[in-house]
Amino acid sequence: MLFWHLGGSLFLARWVFKDPAMDLRVLLFGAMVSDLIDKPIGSILFTDYFMTGRIYAHTLVFGVVVLIAVMAFTRRGTSTRKRWMALPIGVFFHLLLDMPLEAELLWWPFLGTDFPAFAEGAFVDLLGYLLTSPWVVAQEVLGFGYLVFLYRKMRLGEPERRKEWAATGTLPL
Repeated sequence: MLFWHLGGSLFLARWVFKDPAMDLRVLLFGAMVSDLIDKPIGSILFTDYFMTGRIYAHTLVFGVVVLIAVMAFTRRGTSTRKRWMALPIGVFFHLLLDMPLEAELLWWPFLGTDFPAFAEGAFVDLLGYLLTSPWVVAQEVLGFGYLVFLYRKMRLGEPERRKEWAATGTLPL
C-alpha cells in the first residue's frame, strides 16, 4: 500500500508534530522501509517459509531498534539527529497505518515466534488481495488524494519549489 503509507505518514507527521523543519524525505523512507524489507523476503524470496510479506520489519521490535540506532549514531541536539529521527517516526507511522496488525506480529517475539499468514503469502496473491479489497482501495485513494492535495497546496508543480523540497526535504505548514 504505497500511497496509503506515504500520504498517511505525511499527514500524521504534519498534524502531530507541526514541525516545518522535519525532513520529510527521511520520514517517507521510514514509512516504506518495513515493506521494502519484508515484502521481498516474505512474499518473493522465502514465500514457502514465511507465507507472508509482514515479518520482522512489521514489529515493534524493529521500530525500537531503528530508534535506538538513530539515537546511538547521532549526537543529541544536532541537525543530523533531528533529520534522522524522522526515520523511526516513519516506521512507527507505518505500523499504525497497517492496523489492525495481528498482535502476534506486532509484539513478535514476545507473543510467539511464528508470523501470522497474510493474504496467502505469495506476491501474486498479495497483489490480487490489494487490488480487490475495497478497504485497501479506499486507503490508497485517501493517501493518493492527500499527496495530490499537498502537491497542489505547496505548489510543487513549480520547478524551483520542487528543487527546494528535493534539496531540503522540508515543507512549510
